[in-house]
Order: sequence, then C-alpha cells, then structure tokens
Amino acid sequence: MGNIAHRVNPIAALGFFAGLLTMSPAAWAGDVTLSVLGLEPAAGAPEAVATAVTEALRQRVTSSAGYRLVPGKDLVEVKLVFSCPDEAPPCMTQAAQSIGSAKIIFGSVQPVGTDAFIVTLKLLDAEKGVVESWISEQLAKSQATQVGLRAPVQKWFATLTGQAQPGTIRIAGGVIGAAVWLDGVQSGLIGADGLTLAGIPAGPHQVTVSKSGYEKWEHNVTLASGATEKVPVQLRSIASEGAPEPAAVAQPVAPIDSEPVAEPLNQGSRVGAWAFLGLGMVSVGLGAYSSFKVSSINSNLDPYRRYQCASGGSVTCSADGKTNLGDLSQPARDYVNNQQSTGDTYSKMQWVGYGVGGALLVTSAVFFYRGYVAQPSNVAARKSRNRLIVLPSVAPGNVGALAYLRF
Repeated sequence: MGNIAHRVNPIAALGFFAGLLTMSPAAWAGDVTLSVLGLEPAAGAPEAVATAVTEALRQRVTSSAGYRLVPGKDLVEVKLVFSCPDEAPPCMTQAAQSIGSAKIIFGSVQPVGTDAFIVTLKLLDAEKGVVESWISEQLAKSQATQVGLRAPVQKWFATLTGQAQPGTIRIAGGVIGAAVWLDGVQSGLIGADGLTLAGIPAGPHQVTVSKSGYEKWEHNVTLASGATEKVPVQLRSIASEGAPEPAAVAQPVAPIDSEPVAEPLNQGSRVGAWAFLGLGMVSVGLGAYSSFKVSSINSNLDPYRRYQCASGGSVTCSADGKTNLGDLSQPARDYVNNQQSTGDTYSKMQWVGYGVGGALLVTSAVFFYRGYVAQPSNVAARKSRNRLIVLPSVAPGNVGALAYLRF
C-alpha cells in the first residue's frame, strides 16, 4: 500500500512523454520552465471559473520574463494518472518531471456562499521536491472574467514566484496634449484628467514631459512593489521666460468740450423695479384667491337663502318667491353665520390685495422707466447745457435774450 502514490498508468504517462518530445528546443535553454495544471473545481464551484483562472495564470507565465510556459494537463487528470489522492509533493514532483517542467503551479477553486470563491494555488519545485510557496485568496464572482482576473492573477503570480508587483504612475497637471515619456519611451499624452500609466515594474524611473512652446520637464520617481505614485507636472511657457513687459500706452485725454461718456443706468432702480413687480404680483394673486373664496362661499350659501314670498307672509320662500322652503334650523343658522363671517374676511382681503397690488405694480412701472428708459439726471443736465445756451441781451432802447445751439 505504501507504493500506491508512485504507481504510474503506462498509457496515460505515454501522453506526457509525447508532449515532452514535441517541445521546441528553445524551451530547454535560459528561462525556468513552468507549467500551470488546470485548477480543480471543488463541489459547487463552476468548472468555467477554474478554467478562466487557469488560462489567466498561463497567460501571465507567458508574459513574464525569466519563465517559459510548458503545456500542462488538468490537476484532476494528473492525480488519476499518478494516483495522487492528496497532491503529495513526491507524486506532484514526478508529474512535473514527466512533462519536463522545473516547476508547476496547481490548486483548486472552492465556492464561498453564492458570490465568491476561494482560490488556492501552490508552486512546487520539481528539483527540490517541495512546495516553495502557496496562497489562498478570495475571488468575487464578478471578477471571474478575462478582464477581471488580470489584477488578481498578476498579484498571485508575483506572490508565488517572489517577484515584485508592478505599480502605477499617475501624471497630474501639466498641459493638455503634452507628450509623456517614461524611461525614454513615449507612453501617451496628457488629457483633461492627466495620464495613468499602469503595469510599471517596481524600481527607479524617469518621467519626461514635453510640448512645443514649453520647457522640457523631467522628474525621477522610485516605484515600490504594487504601489501607485502621483507625479504632479508643472510646465513653464518659453514665451513668458524673460519676455519684456509691454510698454505703457498713453491713454488719450478727452477734450473738455467733447461728448461725455454715457454713465451706466441706475442699477438700484432696476432692482427696485423687479422687487416691486414681484410683490405686486403676489398681492394681486392674494386678491384673486380671496375673490375665488368669496364666490365659493356665496355658492355654499345659496341653498340657505330665504326671500319674501310672493303671496306675502314670512321670509321663507326661495328666489322664485313661490317655493316655500321653511325656516332654517339652528345648526343651519350657525353654519350660515360662520360662512358669512368667513366671506366678509375674504371680501376685505380681496380689496386689500387688489389695492396694494395695484399700487406696487404702478411703483414697479416707475422704477422700470427710471432703470431702463430714463437717463441719469446729471447726464441729461450736461447734455442740456451743452446743446442750448441762452444769454441776456441789453442794448439802448431794448432788452432781450440771445439763444444759440452748440454742436
């Protein structure tokens, strides 16, 4: 029973060796060979999620310097082939060696509730026969897509292999349209919200910003693993550098007899015009509402009105003078008295509203005229003096006046 973990299915193992023989010779040199076995979906975990994480990890290995991806099988298949019920390191080492991979990544996906999964990953070194590192991270269901897995997989792979995680550089400020160079390579243009450079390796970097008409701006930044650095940019215009101040231009002095410049109209009158107009409209509206209430009360009292009967007698007939309605009961009289009192109040309010509103509207019209039509009194007076001149005239035998227009 102790050798069960090392028993190999000859037919299935032959497939692994066939894959080994078809590898390119370049795969043997330089980079560390690494295989990602298809993750095993636990009970309740969709197989599509395990496949998506597996493919994202394989793409990450392909794009990582220092590693060369070796095609691998699914973990479930490997466990069947090599009889590894518990993913024991000796058995997984034998699986890695059979496909010619120095290291392998394997693991599982387990559901957590209905909206998340637990992803467990292990990195095994086939030469040492030990698990170098492992992680267990939670993954939201919404992240289980090709785009959503990029950031988590990047972090997981960096943690497993001990690599520094790439960071982000955010360019803020500057001038819209300015070109941004990172380590001598143009990386984009500054927009209204600046520029964000993602996936930047950790370490020192040089940021250069340039635009025609501005001095070149350079800045050195050291990006920590997985960090985000904000770089504020300030570009100085070349035209403003040492430019002479514009010479003062002499302002022409208007002659004494020239036409005076029109002064601004009375702003206070304009404000008053709109204020009185608003108050007037409110007062008129109050009067109109009171009129409506008076009319409504009159309609309510019509059934209770009594007139002198045409045949004489008491006042108990309707408006036609023929239909005898009888006297009002005491509750009806109380209701009539209450309605008459309310009607008298609204009647007074309607006349007050119309009267005050009318006065305010007239006042508003006066202010509109003063604010938008009439000229200030001092301007009109100067114009009057400048246009018509009247002088007294005294001569032997007569007294009079001389007048002339000045243009």
